[in-house]
Amino acid sequence: MSLRVNDLCHLARRIRLELNLLIQRILGIDLMKKFLKWMLALLGVVVVLLLVATFVLPMVVDPNDYKEEISAAVSKKTGRELTIDGDIKWSVFPSIGLELSDVTLGNPEEFDGQPMLDIGEAGISVKFLPLLKKEVQVGEVSMNDVSVYLSRKADGKNNWEDLTSARAGGDPASSGSGRGIESFQMSGIEITNARVTLDDVDQTTELKEFDFKATNIKLGRPFGLKGGFSINLPQSEIGGDVDFGGQVQSSADGKRFGINGLRLAFKGYKGSGDESLNLDATVKANADIDLSTNQAVLSDFVLQLYEVMVTGDLTVSSIRMNQKFTGQLKVAEFNPKAFMGSLGMEVPSTRNSEALTRMRADMRFAGTLDSADMQNLIVNFDESIFRGNLKIVNFDNPNLAFDFLIDRLNLDDYQSVLRTSTGSGAQESDLSVDAFRGFTGGGDFNVKELIAGGMTATDVRLKMSSDGSSVRFSPIVANFYGGQHEGDIKIDASGSRPLLTASHGLTSVQTEDLLNDLSGAARLQGTGDFFLEIKTDLTNSSSMVEALSGDIGMSVLNGAIVGIDVTETIAAVKTALGKQSELVSESGKDKKTEFAELTMSGVFDRGILSSDDFLMQSPLLMAIGEGEFNLVKESIDYVLKPVLLGDLGDSLGELSGVPIPVKLSGNLYDPKIRVDLVAAVAESQKEKINQKADEYIGKLLGEKEDSDTNSTEEADTEETDVASSLLKGLLGGKKKSDKKKDDDGGG
Repeated sequence: MSLRVNDLCHLARRIRLELNLLIQRILGIDLMKKFLKWMLALLGVVVVLLLVATFVLPMVVDPNDYKEEISAAVSKKTGRELTIDGDIKWSVFPSIGLELSDVTLGNPEEFDGQPMLDIGEAGISVKFLPLLKKEVQVGEVSMNDVSVYLSRKADGKNNWEDLTSARAGGDPASSGSGRGIESFQMSGIEITNARVTLDDVDQTTELKEFDFKATNIKLGRPFGLKGGFSINLPQSEIGGDVDFGGQVQSSADGKRFGINGLRLAFKGYKGSGDESLNLDATVKANADIDLSTNQAVLSDFVLQLYEVMVTGDLTVSSIRMNQKFTGQLKVAEFNPKAFMGSLGMEVPSTRNSEALTRMRADMRFAGTLDSADMQNLIVNFDESIFRGNLKIVNFDNPNLAFDFLIDRLNLDDYQSVLRTSTGSGAQESDLSVDAFRGFTGGGDFNVKELIAGGMTATDVRLKMSSDGSSVRFSPIVANFYGGQHEGDIKIDASGSRPLLTASHGLTSVQTEDLLNDLSGAARLQGTGDFFLEIKTDLTNSSSMVEALSGDIGMSVLNGAIVGIDVTETIAAVKTALGKQSELVSESGKDKKTEFAELTMSGVFDRGILSSDDFLMQSPLLMAIGEGEFNLVKESIDYVLKPVLLGDLGDSLGELSGVPIPVKLSGNLYDPKIRVDLVAAVAESQKEKINQKADEYIGKLLGEKEDSDTNSTEEADTEETDVASSLLKGLLGGKKKSDKKKDDDGGG
């Protein structure tokens, strides 16, 4: 009995356990069913919402009914008229959005003409479910057939400034009831076939076929962008295609943006037709824009234009308005002549073929859109090195302030020689007055060695100043061939041709070294003082000589005239008497006429120097002279009259105190030197000639009284014969063989 009771108790416990397990299973199935019901209900709500959005919303809500309200809101906010001529359509899959067409935004009242913005087609969508979590996930924003017209007047007013200032007045994302947006994401932006026109006073810029695409845009995460457009600058005849791209990085708050690996490539042209020129350039950089500090930084900047490469960095402050720039630029070495040829410019043919073939630069700079301040500027230009600072204010009418130190500058290397079209000769291109107009201000030049016109000056210091229509270099101070130079130069560009006025003074100059460098032949030795005051036309080298006028003067001490020995020439007179009427003396470097003092002054008139007060003195002789130096024809017509002062012996005693005319003629730099013996002898025998003449005249008068039958013609002939005989007698007579020689062209 007891066993049966135990068995029953055990069985009861088993049954209760199984019932509990069964109840738990039943309850679990019920909970799952409830969960499934909830999920199905939620899915149903979503489906219903999608159905409503897809079918009901477009039927119930017509966005076209709100066109007037939208236009009124835009007008109230911007003061501009917004017109939507096309239909507004819903887009509901995969995102809720709107599609618009034929939208225009007008200009401010003071800007007439075409609308500022014209959109052919546009669309934008927003994902629905992320909005429940306060996340904005915009689908793709697209615009097609867009025209943007921007205009800026001469007074600086433009047709977009009011929109940017209105935008700056508030931030819709941060205003309202406090239900802010916690994150922002956009699937992408795509702009196709856009056109942008900028009318900037008298310059028009056109961007055509503008395409732009950016994908996976999310604040705080990098995304890529790329695009391109065609550009046209009618006034400059420049056009071409531009491609760009890069990786954009932004901060989560949307106040800082950067572009890594920014690349911009331009493949274009300059000019039109057969004369068009390829114009290709690339720009690479990294950019960082911080809206909170209103600053932008461009680093690792590289500009490549043909063989010219510019590198550096740039910082822009006050990027919204009144931009200010600071940075550093380096220009790698390049060939300016080759670069000019690549740009289609006329390449000058310089006297030195190596001139204009090497250049590089390095500088720090600061500035604005209308000024530049270049500091620590170093320019290597061929064999010269320029160091200094340059400041330019107002690019349209520049005001300059500079100071430069130059180690060596040879201006003669850069003289341009352009061949004529016929090839018959060479001529220089004209120097225009525009080279000296349109700027004001000035500064200081310091040149350790300056070469110009074949002459060399050292430790040159000059100050330049300009008033916009003339340029002046004053004072000019330099060491010059053992002496000192002081000068003042003014170039008047107020007329049609550049006119030069110059005043120069030289003291204690070594004339031989100066003339050797100036003309290649030193005809004068000694220590001299010179002054020069001239006016001329700088248009070209011909006009400089032909228009030259002014005064010149010099005083040279303890020197010599090279190429002629006046004493030797006079000594040759004695042996030449009776043999020829003119003595030819060959010039030579080994011949010279020494003097204690030489003075002369002259007047320039249309390139011809006239002088009549030449005076040279030495213990043995004195010389006076007069004549002309024709710089236009590079010829000389000058007469020197040396006079022996001392007792030179029996052979020359007769010529002591007698002027011996020495004629210099022909080429200015290699003249012919001739002694006028007839004049010399006539002067030395003046007293005898007068005595003999009186005797013959008396004889002639007596014979005429005895013979009245002689005609006047016979008397004249006899007088001529007598005079001729007198001259022959003074010269010592000539033999018949000599006469025959003369008739044959000898002597």
